[in-house]
Amino acid sequence: MDVGLPPEAHKLAGILLLTLIWWVTEPIPIAATGLLGVALCVILGAVPPAERAGGGLRVVFAPFADPSVFFLMGGMFIGRAMTRHGLDRRIALALLCTRWAGRTPGTVLTTVALATTLISMWISNAAAAAMMCPVAVGIVTVLAAARGAPEDFANSHYATVLVLSVAFGASVGGIATPIGTATNVVAIGIFRRPEYLGRGVDFLAWCAVGVPMMVLIFVGMCVWLRWLAPAKGLDMPALREYLRTEYERLGSWKRGEVNTLIVFVTAIVMWIAPGMLALAGYAEAQRAFNGYFPEEITAVLALIALFLLPVDRERGRFTLEAEDWQKIDWGTLLLFGAALALGGLMFRTGLADAVGKAAFDRLGTHDPGILTGLAVLAAILLSEFTSNTATASALLPVVYSLCTKAGVDPVPPMLAVTFGASFGSALPVSTPPNAIVYGTGLTPVRRMIRAGLGLDVIAGIIVWGVLRLAFEVLHWAPLERP
Repeated sequence: MDVGLPPEAHKLAGILLLTLIWWVTEPIPIAATGLLGVALCVILGAVPPAERAGGGLRVVFAPFADPSVFFLMGGMFIGRAMTRHGLDRRIALALLCTRWAGRTPGTVLTTVALATTLISMWISNAAAAAMMCPVAVGIVTVLAAARGAPEDFANSHYATVLVLSVAFGASVGGIATPIGTATNVVAIGIFRRPEYLGRGVDFLAWCAVGVPMMVLIFVGMCVWLRWLAPAKGLDMPALREYLRTEYERLGSWKRGEVNTLIVFVTAIVMWIAPGMLALAGYAEAQRAFNGYFPEEITAVLALIALFLLPVDRERGRFTLEAEDWQKIDWGTLLLFGAALALGGLMFRTGLADAVGKAAFDRLGTHDPGILTGLAVLAAILLSEFTSNTATASALLPVVYSLCTKAGVDPVPPMLAVTFGASFGSALPVSTPPNAIVYGTGLTPVRRMIRAGLGLDVIAGIIVWGVLRLAFEVLHWAPLERP
């Protein structure tokens, strides 16, 4: 690394090393570690001298109010409303009660994974897994009882892959939309920072590549899991009756579900409207719409609407209420702000440029395909041991600098980091969904490692291939138009 770096860059390097180690080992919650890193930057003087007015507080705390934070927060409240009123469970059970879903063990596995994947496109991966895990465990319980040997079936490979399909499906679904997982929002926030690209990512353009990528990985995942656990002789009629009973217990649509669905659909329409206007050739209308209703404002309006729409006027009950503020994952929002702050300081101090130059000198390649492949590989490996958000936060600044030193478009490798960070799938600590399903007792670590490594390989190859196709053949342009 360049010995000519200023003192604040060396201090920042030490702070980042400590932060990364604590993110991996988790002696305290990772959000608290992020805040510790930010605090140390002020205390130890890891802020450029020209920006130390007021102790550098503006520099380190301004990213916590980045517009992307509010985009992510709005998505979290929509997810909270879905969970509170059972809209997500209704959607999942509706899929599982279709005639096709309960025909064979393979279709059951695929439908459980599909329900989790579709829900995870719009709410957090952990929330999607937490909602679907009891459904998967209930299916295992019914099939085990019907076999007459509950313990043997509960320890079977099919029971393991059925609950693993929930964890893996949550990770797969998260890549499809910008709000699918906090990792995506971290990347969008970094893209938008002036020290990086200075522009965000168009919602519709993201979905244009995220959804096909999700579909390909989903198919590969289902084939892989089915190959790991062939099953025969299961009592499918008993399972269909169980699922039908569970769906009927939901009763008719509640007012809270209807309100949530209306807000959810309206938000999606407003998020994709600018892209649709641009595709239709209405550039002026697209710019005007973005001026009045940027994605972050739409997310905030959706949040407010959920607190305004009543479910019981006489009793003063609304779709979301005061206690729901306590149910939001504020730790993720704080971690997100810390990631933006630390990433910004890497550029302000020159540390990112130095790390990028050192990495380029060692790799010595200008090939965008190789850099994209290395980016996705590094993201998958690091996310096995620390959170997806922390992985993206640590790698994105370095990958950006590496690409600029190599004279390569940084967007494909940075997106490779973003997508790859969602697929550390081999260990219980790799992702919150993995930890949730491991807690069922149906997923021995050895089986999880084998299944997760297979998914990592499948996802890594598909992410690399889709990004290469999108940028080199289709000339995909995900960044917002000026």
